[in-house]
Amino acid sequence: EGYVKKINVRATEIETFDRASVIIPNSDLISGTMKNWTHKNKTGRVTVMIGVAYDSNEEQVRDILVDIAQKHPSVISRPPPYVLLMGFGASSLDFELRVFLRDVEECVRVASDLRFSILKQLRENGIEIPFPQQDIRIKELPTVPNIDSSEAKA
Repeated sequence: EGYVKKINVRATEIETFDRASVIIPNSDLISGTMKNWTHKNKTGRVTVMIGVAYDSNEEQVRDILVDIAQKHPSVISRPPPYVLLMGFGASSLDFELRVFLRDVEECVRVASDLRFSILKQLRENGIEIPFPQQDIRIKELPTVPNIDSSEAKA
């Protein structure tokens, strides 16, 4: 990912967001797939994934996420932010917050801002972000013969 800096006859130079130059043969650009985030405009979508404990009120979680998104200055109102319940994970209910930005180049910063706000709001509302857990069920312990200490010395 980066900006096209120079197009030559044989290759195109792209400057990455880390300020590295990448030289790509034009034949690769022509024969491969390329995604251009800003070809027609800079509007783009950002997705933030979040897992909450199974005993959480899913409607409250949805409302908190949408409210946070609507208050962020870089998030546009049309199309509006929305939340999806994506799955039932091993330790969590897995949600996705999807928002559209005026400038997709801000996606990393905005996603981070949203995560900070989400963490704060979930904590304030007593909603747990779980860590992986496992229950172990032992059916039967193997029996070990009892060895008398005098037998062990022999």
